[in-house]
Amino acid sequence: MAKKNRNNKVFMIPEGETRDNHTYSFVYPKTNSFIRKGEKLRMRKYHPGKREHVWFIETRMPPHSK
Repeated sequence: MAKKNRNNKVFMIPEGETRDNHTYSFVYPKTNSFIRKGEKLRMRKYHPGKREHVWFIETRMPPHSK
């Protein structure tokens, strides 16, 4: 059986906002081709707070609360 990559989820926040002060975010699964190439994911999605499409960039996942 093939080994599954468990680190394939990325945290997406709007471009230009910091990880601490973002207004909207989502988690997106990253494909194996992006993982192999080492590229950061960047996509244009709808931001409900601004009511327009903006660029979202990949950042580190937030820490777990214990």
